[in-house]
Amino acid sequence: MLITVTFLSEPTINLIIIMLICGIVGGVGNTLRGTTCSGVVISKNICLGIIASIAVPLFLSLVSSDIISNLYIEKKGADGNTINHSVNYLIFSGFCMIASYTSLDFLNNISGRVIQKFEKRVDRVEEESEVLNQALKTIAVNTESNTQINASELEKFKTSSYAEIMNSIKNKENKFRPLDIIKTEVNQDNTEIDKKIEILKNNNLVKEIELRKGEKAVALTEDAEKIM
Repeated sequence: MLITVTFLSEPTINLIIIMLICGIVGGVGNTLRGTTCSGVVISKNICLGIIASIAVPLFLSLVSSDIISNLYIEKKGADGNTINHSVNYLIFSGFCMIASYTSLDFLNNISGRVIQKFEKRVDRVEEESEVLNQALKTIAVNTESNTQINASELEKFKTSSYAEIMNSIKNKENKFRPLDIIKTEVNQDNTEIDKKIEILKNNNLVKEIELRKGEKAVALTEDAEKIM
């Protein structure tokens, strides 16, 4: 089997051959460990073994393994020759053999993992959607509750310290920027930055939202654009 794999150039073809061979061998082995060894049972276990072997790449993806991805990356040694991927193929063969030998248990396990991961992703999307909705409500409330600031009151914010903070917040898309990033860009004490942003918020020059895990993000209002 290894000689055949070595002479094949495409990793995908190699993987398919490994999955088929291991599926058949593992299926036969699964049959031999049982008490019944009829043609129907062997055929059934071979089919389940091949299916389980084909599911191995999905399993490796779920556990964040790079065994397969490394096969598609051509690496050269110090002598300039291409490094052989025999070890990766052997490891993959071992996974396929175990999967086919315990086909039913393996397939039940991997299907459970896929469903669990899908449910977690759905929960994460719902959580992010809730955060976004809450942020939009916060913006709406802040917009309605804050009054317009007059031109004379804007003058006190035309200082270098306020300008530095507002320039860091400003961006072409007028999107919210994380407060932690702004603190790394502005050459002022973090306590002073928090104090100035709070003053800007109270004067309807900056709007703030709360992201996940208590992180905050800020953006400029239309009034702030007048003094930039």
